[in-house]
Amino acid sequence: MEPSHDRLLDGEALPLPEPWIRILDSGVRNTLEAQLKVEVGEGHPLFGKSVTALARCGRCDEALFGVEGAPTHFAQVHLTWRSAPDTPPWPWTEFLSPPLFDSLADHAH
Repeated sequence: MEPSHDRLLDGEALPLPEPWIRILDSGVRNTLEAQLKVEVGEGHPLFGKSVTALARCGRCDEALFGVEGAPTHFAQVHLTWRSAPDTPPWPWTEFLSPPLFDSLADHAH
């Protein structure tokens, strides 16, 4: 796990804007990471990447993932909950740069 990702999993980390919720439960984290692997097909920018689920939106199906080795290190993804790979650009993905609070605060519903 990238050092910056580990910092976000720390209960003492900086707060996230509403309605984002930090994922501290390993079961939830594993579920989101597994679902992303199911949905991402060849041609998607996250295909074959190692990710860590860090936060989820409390109002929709979007999640924040840390991406190992990515230049920006973070991706906001709208999961579709399909049981097979989606056709890119789905699942919709936006790469975010720090500060994450500001990037996630722009999330509109």
